Amino acid sequence: MDAIIIGKVIDNYRITEVLGKGGMGVVYKAKDTTLDRDVALKMMDARLASDENFLKRFQSEAKALAKLQNPNIVSIFALRESEFGFCIVMEYVEGNTLADKISEMGALPLSRTLAIFKQLLIALDHAHKAGIIHRDIKPSNVMLTKDDVVKVTDFGLAKIQQTSAVTMTMGTGGTLFYMSPEQVRGLANVDQRGDIYSLGMTLYETLTGKTPFTESDTDFSIRQAIVEGKIPPPDRLRPDLPKDLVKVVMKAIDKDPAKRFQTAAEMWTALEKVQIPLPVVDKGTTIDRGGSRSFDPQTKSRRMVYLAIAGVTAVVLFFALRLWMSSPSTTLSISSEPNGSKVFFNGDSVGMTPLTNITVRPGNLSLRLDREGYYTKDTALVLTKGENVSIGVPLRKIQTAPPETAENFPPASSTKSGKAKGSQPKEQSKQTGMATLSLRAMPTGFVTVDGTMRSGNTNQVTTVEVASGERTILFEHPVYGSKILQLTLTPGETKTITCYFESYVSIQSLPVWGTIMIDGKNTDVSTPKDRYPLGVGKHRVTVTRAGYETVEGDKEITIMPAFKENVYQLVFNLRKK
Repeated sequence: MDAIIIGKVIDNYRITEVLGKGGMGVVYKAKDTTLDRDVALKMMDARLASDENFLKRFQSEAKALAKLQNPNIVSIFALRESEFGFCIVMEYVEGNTLADKISEMGALPLSRTLAIFKQLLIALDHAHKAGIIHRDIKPSNVMLTKDDVVKVTDFGLAKIQQTSAVTMTMGTGGTLFYMSPEQVRGLANVDQRGDIYSLGMTLYETLTGKTPFTESDTDFSIRQAIVEGKIPPPDRLRPDLPKDLVKVVMKAIDKDPAKRFQTAAEMWTALEKVQIPLPVVDKGTTIDRGGSRSFDPQTKSRRMVYLAIAGVTAVVLFFALRLWMSSPSTTLSISSEPNGSKVFFNGDSVGMTPLTNITVRPGNLSLRLDREGYYTKDTALVLTKGENVSIGVPLRKIQTAPPETAENFPPASSTKSGKAKGSQPKEQSKQTGMATLSLRAMPTGFVTVDGTMRSGNTNQVTTVEVASGERTILFEHPVYGSKILQLTLTPGETKTITCYFESYVSIQSLPVWGTIMIDGKNTDVSTPKDRYPLGVGKHRVTVTRAGYETVEGDKEITIMPAFKENVYQLVFNLRKK
């Protein structure tokens, strides 16, 4: 059937190729002929269409995904029924699965692993708060873009938790290596802690390059090991793993759900505290960022192999250097105040500040500075070819930095009655020395007060009571970085603070009906557009129209996290060619 359907048009989707096959059907790549974009079509096997149970599971996936709007979860666009059966129209993700990366590289570097799994936890936190349990978390259901942005897919086994006393179950489901003990036993009350277990086992494999089971193990022996046996800690396979990271893995895969992390946000907090040691090269030892291997430098044959490799490497580096010198390079110099901060590019450690004239690849760069006793700094840079960038980053000491007045920070609102929702009356707060904070991240994000996470990845208002005095608030978006605010609260005071990781752009053109282009991509939106959302970063905006050219060309706009909602005005003049 695969060959027959290629080239066919379902609704307004033209099938172009097969992306993959699963237990429920086939995933195709297709072109949306109306919006001129690539999509993924997950089509249920026609032989299963008459099976009512399979049909319910298939429709359940569509309903589950439709509830989820998160940058780390594959978006669903539509559910269609055609002559070939039911299909879900989904976001097309260009990239590979985590399973592909593990198969290709073995164990992944620690910094990259943590960056991936923090995004995974953000996705699960969002799903769990929507009442949706994935039930099949595994490396092959985790997509990675070329920039390592995580996209969780395949909610085909999701169980939508009901608020009533009746809960529908759909069998054991899942994939054996990653199934929790309660799933293996076929229990009906599998909750979000089952996903935590599966994610812990996925983390185990990502850190070591393998699961704790072998190909020779039978299904029975694997089930027995999951339910009754003892899983060896991952540092048995990779001794260089930090002890606190091993503890995170073993807590996540504890046989008793009550002893695991109870929420994705709780596990995220534990991963955030993991300290990755800088590589240390001892005499006679090579450091492999994917794992740990040692060799005897006195062994002559091995030494000859390494010398041969070194010779080939020198030749490759020579020609690479000539190529590099013949084209304009992008360099980055970084200092911090104080220096001695660990620097991470896109999750990978590159050294400690100060760093001078590091050659980097043009494009988007995620920058992270981490120093013990200071708040971590995360930011995003957009680097162009041939650019020489030098930045200095001030670090703020935890709980000792002076108060900061954020740029463009609007006056805090106070409750006129003196009583905030869920808080003590104002006079009582004055007596107890407490103050009230109402905090929100837009369009979504985590909120941390004095190092304690107070909300998961959400755009809902979080109201908390805190002791008066100097407080440090961290707003953190899963993609756009973070923003810190330090303020001093008086007893009984109430403040409402919103941190915006998006701004709006009002785009006009003369004449109208021009197509808006953002960062070289067609948005399929025409002018005039009053409020077009743009996330943190540097963006190029222009307008195109057939038979016309833009007088101004591209306009650059830089969006930064802010404590007020900003709307930027852009006007383009179009003239006939």
